[in-house]
Amino acid sequence: MEELEDPALQKALERWFKHSPPFSRDELGSVEDLHVRHARSLSGLHRCSNLQLLIAVGCDAAIDLTDVIRLERLTCLIVRDSGLNTLDALDDRPWITALSCYTPRNRITDATPLTRIPRLQDADLTGNPLSEHSYRKVVPALRERGTRVLVSGELEWKVTHHLHEHGIPVSCYKKMGASAFTLCRPGLELSDAPEYGHVDLQEKEVRALLNGNPENVFRFFSEEIESGRGSARRGP
Repeated sequence: MEELEDPALQKALERWFKHSPPFSRDELGSVEDLHVRHARSLSGLHRCSNLQLLIAVGCDAAIDLTDVIRLERLTCLIVRDSGLNTLDALDDRPWITALSCYTPRNRITDATPLTRIPRLQDADLTGNPLSEHSYRKVVPALRERGTRVLVSGELEWKVTHHLHEHGIPVSCYKKMGASAFTLCRPGLELSDAPEYGHVDLQEKEVRALLNGNPENVFRFFSEEIESGRGSARRGP
């Protein structure tokens, strides 16, 4: 019998198999797509050896892709509203299958590892605090070779980069077709459900975040949250 450490990962498998752990090796090998919420680790996921689609939502900053890259049949990776801060593990695999990699609203600064995936079809990096080099050099290079890449617009990218640079894990992005900007808190540091509680702002409010005390961003969230330097509530 095979067991996995993270309760959220076990819960996702319970939904798939419709029974509690432990899960047999054959069972784990039968999983083709998996939707995981609020995981703090993906350790042991490689046991799902036939996994083709992984969706991880609202996960902790401690998650990494070490086990994910061992999934030889994986063709679509989605990690959103999470604390993923590096794509470095993607360098450790000689990718044979084509891959789509969607990682919106995480804490990724370096997109360079994506350039070493030869058959990368799609990538979504919106709402990430990308470095200047990744935003202005790496993304265009990916597009030139035929990868469809989504990134934040100039203003929301600058705000996200600015906040994360000051140690505040809050990101700014725009919903498809929306005129308003949106704030979110990727990962489990500031919210136990980071895929929810996103706050809409007008452009003048977003521009104001580039000046003054970066911690002023917390006033836009209604509930009390821990900023690491104290708590904050939405202002009047």
